Amino acid sequence: MKNNAFQNLPKYRTNKEIPLIEWAYLKLKEMIFHQVVVPGQKLIYKDLCEALGLSRTPIINALTRLEQEGHVKSESFRGFYVNPISVKEITDKFGVREALEVYAIGIALPNSTPKDLEVLEDMILEHGEYNPPGYDKKKLYLDSRVHLQIAKMTGNDNLVDMLRMNLEHVYLRLALNTSNPSRMSPAIKEHDELLTYLKNKDMENCIRLMRKHIRLGRDHVINSLSKDESYFEL
Repeated sequence: MKNNAFQNLPKYRTNKEIPLIEWAYLKLKEMIFHQVVVPGQKLIYKDLCEALGLSRTPIINALTRLEQEGHVKSESFRGFYVNPISVKEITDKFGVREALEVYAIGIALPNSTPKDLEVLEDMILEHGEYNPPGYDKKKLYLDSRVHLQIAKMTGNDNLVDMLRMNLEHVYLRLALNTSNPSRMSPAIKEHDELLTYLKNKDMENCIRLMRKHIRLGRDHVINSLSKDESYFEL
């Protein structure tokens, strides 16, 4: 594990109202997101206990929950490790995401309010103005906010939860060192175009562009994975 990164983690809970197991779960999830631990890496109980100032019991419970969600895996004689991403999983997740987001467009577009579109526009602007030299977790977070806002505009909380979980499964475990930054500018332009179509209530072009946007994102992620064999499940 990257013990130097562990030094920046809080030793104990600052908010005692959060149950111990829930806090452990959130911190472990944060560690995966920020790549303190990386896909394929073994999760050693002793290190995790020392890093978070917890006993083994909440750590094991949190890891079990993360395994149920697909973020970590366990094997006999190996223990828990961060679940790598495969090309098949990426393809499957993006296929489901496309279905969810096209459905969301169909509901959100006719029912969106000026306030909804104002919030979306602010999120698109913030995503577009943040231009790091390469993909980082903040860029992915700002992108996910844009897509989740469109889902929220449907008023369907279950849809929002399903999309959030789908995005997490990709963004949480995606390494960024092999991601080509050339996708950034086109994605920003596509967000801007999508906003224009939403404002004009142009259903046909909204759906066409959303499909294109998601499929190009899928291809970008797969191309990034293919450069790093460690991300394939054998």
